[in-house]
Amino acid sequence: MKKSVTPKSKVPNKTKKAKNKKITVKSVEKTIVESKKVEIAETFVQQENISQPENISQAEQQSVQPENIETSEQSKSDQIEVFENKNPEREVKVSVIMSLYNVELYMRVAIESVLNQTLSDIELICINDGSSDYSLETAKEYAEKDDRIRILTYKESKGQAFARNRGIDIARGKYIGFVDGDDWVEPTMFEKLYENAEKNNAEVTCCAAALYNELLQECDFKNAYYNMSLMPSNLDNRVFSHEDTKSLLTGCINVALWNKIYRLDFMNENKIRFPEFFIYEDMPFFYEVWFKAKRITLIRDYCYFYRVNRNGSTMSKIGNKVLDRPEMMALAYEMFKKLPYFEEIKTQTAAWVIDDLFHRFTLVEARYRKEFFFLMKKLFKNLDLDGVDMEQLSKCYCYKEYRNCVEMKYDDFTRTLCDTYVRAKKTENELRSDKLRIKFETQKIYEDMIEQIKGDYEDRIAKMQAKIDELGVNNG
Repeated sequence: MKKSVTPKSKVPNKTKKAKNKKITVKSVEKTIVESKKVEIAETFVQQENISQPENISQAEQQSVQPENIETSEQSKSDQIEVFENKNPEREVKVSVIMSLYNVELYMRVAIESVLNQTLSDIELICINDGSSDYSLETAKEYAEKDDRIRILTYKESKGQAFARNRGIDIARGKYIGFVDGDDWVEPTMFEKLYENAEKNNAEVTCCAAALYNELLQECDFKNAYYNMSLMPSNLDNRVFSHEDTKSLLTGCINVALWNKIYRLDFMNENKIRFPEFFIYEDMPFFYEVWFKAKRITLIRDYCYFYRVNRNGSTMSKIGNKVLDRPEMMALAYEMFKKLPYFEEIKTQTAAWVIDDLFHRFTLVEARYRKEFFFLMKKLFKNLDLDGVDMEQLSKCYCYKEYRNCVEMKYDDFTRTLCDTYVRAKKTENELRSDKLRIKFETQKIYEDMIEQIKGDYEDRIAKMQAKIDELGVNNG
């Protein structure tokens, strides 16, 4: 698999750009940012096209979006403007959707990695989600030079799910893909995914991804979750569906949205959208896509580079949004329950829910922990354990904590957990003490050895000097 890393360098432009094209501007609303005007192709305020999926059943509505989602009229009233570089005759094979929220320091690399794709028949839809930095102005700068860019901007941030849904609504491509504004992609990513999808008439096509650690300034190609090494080789060079991945559904398949392309008609026919105004929205979105797709393919090339440990990223500022995790997990669990083979995977699914939520509980800030506890407890009590192999379930990492959560009050639960933590800490401290003692003793041994060697050499040097002195006297 080809591995190349270009987070700070520009990829040579191999696409056709409209640099010499004369650009005109129509008037837009005065709410347009006045600090930096750029000429782009036709602009207008609209959009009848941007609307929520219609005729969705109540069950489907819950998986697509929460009950308090804004209507299309509400979203239009909050919309500032649309910058639409229209070219009706251009074929768009892939629409790339990029949500922008205060990523001006990183987005140039992201945008250029998309514009310089070897597949030139693309469009880049930038959704400015209420950025307070120069993300919008930077996007306009690129739109002035390349008429494949479309920009949709909103006054206030409503979250990545809202922004991505608006991008899907206005996409023109046969397929859609997603690139985060602080990541970047290989120049051949969308060509490879598009050709594979077309060859196999696939509804979803996936690729491998690498993690770029912002703190260490290095790429990790070995993470099994992202590089797809957990996916068996019998899925290569063939079309498969979720039924071929039963044993992989809970923790082995990367649920991220950005290492895949999706056929747009498949998305619209199944009314698939992100649940809005939540974080962790990738998970229920992924499972709805995966369970409804009948034709899935994959390639193992490293095509996407996901930036981690970035200061200011969505996941670095979770706060009380961590409380969304139980709700998103509940949405995903309901989708699992509808699978025809749910009874076969019921035990592994329950273990996955238990381990995931308790792991998140240990990361929650103290001020949100009690509320998270009750949300977690509610979901635990709603788990369908009829027919579950309890002996196998009891072996899951957090089974004891699961039982305590269901049976105990919050104070008792935290006290028990605290006792467990203290015991674990004591053991850890004892081990650390042993390690320090061993380290000290080892160091003392080395120091003694060095002193001994040093003493031996000093003795030998003294004897040699004495012989030299003796020879000198005799010669004299």
